[in-house]
Amino acid sequence: MTLFPRLLLTAAGLALASSAALAADYDPPVFVQEAPEYVPVEVGSGWYLRGDVSYNANRSPYDIGDSTGVDSSSRRFGGSLGVGYHFSDLIRGDIELGMISHDKISFGAPLLSGEFKNEVYTGMANAYFDLGTIAGFTPYVGGGVGIMHTRDTFDLAGLDDMKDKQSEFAYALMTGVSYKVSTNTSVDLGYRYLSSPGTEFVNLRSSSAEIDKGLDYHQVRVGLRYDLW
Repeated sequence: MTLFPRLLLTAAGLALASSAALAADYDPPVFVQEAPEYVPVEVGSGWYLRGDVSYNANRSPYDIGDSTGVDSSSRRFGGSLGVGYHFSDLIRGDIELGMISHDKISFGAPLLSGEFKNEVYTGMANAYFDLGTIAGFTPYVGGGVGIMHTRDTFDLAGLDDMKDKQSEFAYALMTGVSYKVSTNTSVDLGYRYLSSPGTEFVNLRSSSAEIDKGLDYHQVRVGLRYDLW
C-alpha cells in the first residue's frame, strides 16, 4: 500500500474515533412539560345570607282596639331569614321564611270569656334586579312567589280550643336600595307589597264581622346581607 492510501485511512480512523467520542459525551435535551396553573375553587362564591326586620304600615283586620271587656294587641313588626345566590352582577335570588304579624284579642263577660289569636307566616322565593352601584348605593326592584300560612286559635273558657289553618298562594313586589358597608356586608332598606288573594279572614273591623278573602300588607323592611365569598 502506498503512503497516500495509508494517510487517508489514518485520517478516516481519527475522524470516526473523534465522532464516537463526541457522541458519547452528548446528552440529548430534556423537555419538561409545564404543569397547568392551579386555580383554587371558591366553595362559597356567590352565596349570601340575609336577615330582615319588617313593619306593616297598614292596619290589621284584627286590630279592633280596646273597649269595655275587650283587650286587643296587634304586632306589626315581623322578621325573616333567608339564603340567596348572585347569578350575575345584576341578578340575584333568594328563599326566605318569615313571620309577618301576630294579633290577639281577649274578651271577658260574666258568662263568657276567651281569647282569639291570629298568626301569619310566609315562605317565599324571590328574584331581584340590581340597577347598578353608585357611591356604594345599589337600587333594585324585585318580585317573589310563595305560600302564606295563617293560624287562628279560638279559646273559649270551658271548651276545647278551636283551630283553623290555611296555606294559600302569595306574591310580593319589592323595591329599595342597599349600601355596601364592607367587602362582604350590605344593609338594605326597602318596601314590599305582600298579598295572598286566596287567604280568608274574619274582618272584625267591619260592622258585621264578615269573612273576607284577600290578605295583603304594605311593609317597610330593613335588612342585612352577608356575602359568603
